[in-house]
Amino acid sequence: MMVLGEESPDTGENTSQQGIAAAAKEELPSNDALELMESILQRLRPKDRHEIRDMITNRGWLSGVLLMMSGLFWWIAVGKGADALNNSEMPLSLLGEFDFSTLAKIVPVIVFLATVVWSVGRERGHAPMSNIGGLLVVLAIYYILEPLGFALLTDQVDIQTALFGSLRLLALAVMIHYSAKLFIDAWLLQWVRIQMIHMPVDLIPNFHESSDMGQADEGGPSA
Repeated sequence: MMVLGEESPDTGENTSQQGIAAAAKEELPSNDALELMESILQRLRPKDRHEIRDMITNRGWLSGVLLMMSGLFWWIAVGKGADALNNSEMPLSLLGEFDFSTLAKIVPVIVFLATVVWSVGRERGHAPMSNIGGLLVVLAIYYILEPLGFALLTDQVDIQTALFGSLRLLALAVMIHYSAKLFIDAWLLQWVRIQMIHMPVDLIPNFHESSDMGQADEGGPSA
């Protein structure tokens, strides 16, 4: 027989379990955040949380290296080498009437924006963002090939000067693209790591185990 006002041990235990479950539920991210985390982990495929930290470090380091290389390349091949490389002979762009030095600043900016917008559209599954990224890529390619087009279609600039100009713009675009891509991956992995620190469960799938199981299934039973 229970005295009025007493709590049974079962009631106290149930209340405690409900409190723990509620606290764990509050720590879990939203469904959108979980889907984004799963997309990032499936694409980059880290083995465990320690490898996530290494991937953040390596991608951040490489992004900084490429960014500095881009700056030095622009300073040497565009800024200081303007006279030696005949930048003044380049015709003004048909879109905006930019000279070559200005194009060498605009193209990296367009490529950076295209990489960011495309990455966001890919991770979020956002079609309009991916569409904008495609438009920016086409615009960057146009500016890169425009000097070569002037040389092939007109006599305003010789082919060697135009070709070297397009190659310089292409080199800047490639370095900025990979620098931005690596930086975005590092930032996304850092966000995933912060989310996982406060989660009661480990969301990293065992990719190697899944791969081994897939190979075993493909092999089939031996006779």
